[in-house]
Amino acid sequence: MPRKPRILSPTGIYHIILRSINQHIIFEEDDDYQKLLYILSDCKRTFDIDIYAYCLMDNHIHLLIHSSDDHLASFFQSLGTRFVRWYNTKYSRSGHLFQDRYYSIPVIEEQQYLSTLAYIHNNPVKSSVCRYPSEYRWSSYNAFYGQKNPLVDTSFSFEQAGSKDLLLKYFSTVSPYFDDVQVIPAFEKSRHFMPDKIALNIFKEVTKLPSTSDVVNLPKSLRNKYMNVLYKKGLTKKQIARLMDVSISTVKRYTK
Repeated sequence: MPRKPRILSPTGIYHIILRSINQHIIFEEDDDYQKLLYILSDCKRTFDIDIYAYCLMDNHIHLLIHSSDDHLASFFQSLGTRFVRWYNTKYSRSGHLFQDRYYSIPVIEEQQYLSTLAYIHNNPVKSSVCRYPSEYRWSSYNAFYGQKNPLVDTSFSFEQAGSKDLLLKYFSTVSPYFDDVQVIPAFEKSRHFMPDKIALNIFKEVTKLPSTSDVVNLPKSLRNKYMNVLYKKGLTKKQIARLMDVSISTVKRYTK
């Protein structure tokens, strides 16, 4: 079945979501986040992209960007190829890391833009990673409060809100748990009982593996045993599937 063509944004602004394959955890260490941001900065200059917001979650990435349509695909191809090459070398793995096609939502109206901006920055709070957006290190949120961040253009967002003060007031009134059909794709609407960061720590404690990429080297019998142990320690089946890089049906089979 052929893919549906992308809906182009008349404003050139898009909310982009880049997801890992099988929700595999992308960022395990600070170096992983820092490398992605470095490559993102380099690609931004190369392809003349404006970045209005970003948030790097453990298994997916949110971006609010402005781009000409002819640069968008090349931008993400370069970003993905460079990061995956580095990541595979670091973790001694091979193959794809990101899904073949990034998810894009055209951002057309001013209110939609502001809602998307707030949603992206509230993602870590909604996922129970932190209490407040300002506590999360791997988003652009604090740039709007004066923290130096050359990757992000905050002035455009201030203009959309009317002023810096009005935008910060808007941030303070928006709940991290709000739903907006123009902002949130269906796959974003589930919540975990346990933050993924804690789940990753439990995974490393149980398996004694330094990285989720090392799961491929486990004997199947030991892998299956670990899945059952992780389930008993409170991880959800979806979390176990991502960490062990297996299907949900496989997890269900060994966590009865």
